[in-house]
Amino acid sequence: MPTQPFLNSASWIWSAEGSHSAPAAKDATPSHYQVRYFRRTFDVKDPAQARLSVDLSADSRYLFYCNGVFIGRGPAKGDVNHHFYDTFRLTPHLRKGRNVLAAIVLDMSRVAHRPALLGPPCSVMTYTGGFVLEGALTSRSGRVITDLRTDARWRVVVDKAHRFQNEHTTFEGYLGYFEHRLSALVPAGWNTPKFDDSAWSPAHVLFRAELRENRRDPASPYGLMPRMIPMLEEGAPEAFPDAYVAGGGEVPPAWQKLLGTGRPLTLKPGTKVDLVLDMGKLTTAFPHLAVAGGAGSTVRLTYAEALRLPWDTPGAQLLGKKQSLANLASHFADESTGWTFDRRGKVTGWCDLWEPAGRDEVFEPLHWRAFRYVGLQITVGQQPLKLRAVRQRFTAYPYRVAAKFQSSDAALDRIWRVGLHTMRMCSHETFEDCPHYEQMQYAGDTMITSQLALFTTGDGRLSRQALYHFDWSRLSDGLTQARYPSRLVQVIPAWSIHWITNLRDYFLCTGDRATVADLLPGVRAVLDWYRRHAGADGLPSKLPFWNITDWCPWWPRGVVPGADTGATCIHSAQFINALDEAAWLVRHLGRTPEAEALTAEAAALRRTAHALFWSEAEGLYCDRPGGPEVSQYGNAWAIVAGLAGERERAIIMRRFPNDAKLAPGSFFWWHTGFAALAKCGRLDDLPQHLGPWHESVNYGLSTFVEENSYWRSLCHAWSAHPVLEFQQRILGVTPVEPGFARIALVPHRCGLTHARGSVCTPRGLVEVAWRAADGRFTLEATVPAGIPVDVQLPDGSRHAAPGGRISLTCPIP
Repeated sequence: MPTQPFLNSASWIWSAEGSHSAPAAKDATPSHYQVRYFRRTFDVKDPAQARLSVDLSADSRYLFYCNGVFIGRGPAKGDVNHHFYDTFRLTPHLRKGRNVLAAIVLDMSRVAHRPALLGPPCSVMTYTGGFVLEGALTSRSGRVITDLRTDARWRVVVDKAHRFQNEHTTFEGYLGYFEHRLSALVPAGWNTPKFDDSAWSPAHVLFRAELRENRRDPASPYGLMPRMIPMLEEGAPEAFPDAYVAGGGEVPPAWQKLLGTGRPLTLKPGTKVDLVLDMGKLTTAFPHLAVAGGAGSTVRLTYAEALRLPWDTPGAQLLGKKQSLANLASHFADESTGWTFDRRGKVTGWCDLWEPAGRDEVFEPLHWRAFRYVGLQITVGQQPLKLRAVRQRFTAYPYRVAAKFQSSDAALDRIWRVGLHTMRMCSHETFEDCPHYEQMQYAGDTMITSQLALFTTGDGRLSRQALYHFDWSRLSDGLTQARYPSRLVQVIPAWSIHWITNLRDYFLCTGDRATVADLLPGVRAVLDWYRRHAGADGLPSKLPFWNITDWCPWWPRGVVPGADTGATCIHSAQFINALDEAAWLVRHLGRTPEAEALTAEAAALRRTAHALFWSEAEGLYCDRPGGPEVSQYGNAWAIVAGLAGERERAIIMRRFPNDAKLAPGSFFWWHTGFAALAKCGRLDDLPQHLGPWHESVNYGLSTFVEENSYWRSLCHAWSAHPVLEFQQRILGVTPVEPGFARIALVPHRCGLTHARGSVCTPRGLVEVAWRAADGRFTLEATVPAGIPVDVQLPDGSRHAAPGGRISLTCPIP
């Protein structure tokens, strides 16, 4: 066998109809997706002397087994030209005698994506149904015993058990159909060695598999690439912390024992159950139901982030307030009800349906679900249904959070914990804007979540993949798509700017020069697009596509006034800032002349933008030339991008950020807003601006929401950024050179008496602790040896340290 997989060897396979013809109705999965089972048996004489490793992929998704043992699921999300394959070491699973490799594959390619009606996941990009595997059973010395690559020796059968549905779809969603499974139609034991597959058909060979790097005149649509990220964490089944009868009543004692200790519970024929399972916090998990018997029963699992109640429900606390949702993320809005954690509320949303086969079996959906609440409704058929387990299995990207934060304000510590949980819930095969509604990777959200992950875990693999995803998404005119992978093209010019920021942050945190150099042409392409869409003064003007910058309730669909007719302060400042960031990137790659040209371009445009948008009368920057509109976000960007000099910053701070005339933003704008406060020397005001986050925590939310109306997503990646403020501003740790090769340590008191915590770097943790007492500020820090540190204390004094242990003190100013 070749040392590299997919070199003129394995072929993609499917069932008899192939890739471009539809099976007859009697031969098809009776639903939206097509589903197939694959098997390949082989014999092993002596497992101790055998070795087996396989590389495999599928379109669109697979679950893979060896001898009935679940091995893994995939592939990771990419696109057709960058289609990932996975590698599994199967030697520990070999047994003497007959062995089997088996997979169930979902083909989502035959269904168009329609957000209002679900359809397939928008983030899963497909071409045609297929499965491919490269591998061979070998001796310990490497001699091939049995070639197991996919070809006509594999067996296949059409699945009839999996149907897919969108019942009770009241909100727009991008995450795809939910399941309706008829387990009686699942071939019992199909993935075990003893199963008789003689009635199954030989697999139909589609085309030869190819690595992306080897494609010349390709016959295969897929450019195969090795997986860039680790497999997701999948935990063991665990109990739901709480449960109650729908409406709020206590569950019967027998149910309490089942849910708490796993004591089996048998339901009589005709029994109806309507319970709510409560995780106590949002999770991403596989619901796990183990049963026996129960043929003819139906089980419905409905998933929700929170419960719904009418606004006028006596004594109920609802999230936010009743309001018009016209300019917010409020698809299919029902303004008569709101979200609540009051047990009287209803579980509404998408659901999985399951009809047990009447045998011992376990139900888990093929894809994980995001929920705090699961509405469990059971109608028992004519046969008793024995419940052996009603549990859930956690899954997410396998981050290991190493950073810590603790301060004299317990409320900040709670924001830290909720922010980290938000990050984890929005990190799976990609970063996600929200795990419940979309599961889509957006460049704006990713800019925040990626940096947060790098600072708190030191793991840059998902961040690197995201950078490449957006580079692969690039349109011919130069912009990246706003979200990717994605079946639907969506372009938000500002999100391409955020991609550049994401690359800069990645470089600062990892020092990965090779990736930056590889993606630099894409940075230039974005800047060139902005130049081509500039007015005579060089500033971006009348930009096409969707020009949302934030969910401001005063702006239609988040688009700043003037974006469709001319230049705006926000887009101009973002472009100027991107020029500066690109200059920084190329300078650190040794391209000094290019860096100087970019810096000069930014400086000239900065003067132009200041003259165009600054209003001496308002003491603010207008959103468009001459105003009259002014906004929090526009002035924050004017400060961060350097349009405002020292004089203008002082004037702005008389009204910024809370003046009633300033158009308000959502949680997202504050990522720039806090940077603006820092540049104005007002970072110590940070705690007084954390009200929206405190409100979320006080409501009982375990994650931060998309925006302040609390309408749709109650877990949104872009709202977790205070975690970064605590690390970079309160602790004061920021990288100055790529890979944390040089560090700035500039702690801010922010009204606290003490704070301690840590930041992840490629060389280890930077640990910081400071205390303000008795008129003195005392700083203790430990930095990995050999990393120079530039320290600035609250009194303005500056100190240089070579790393190691740092101990400094100064009077409190």
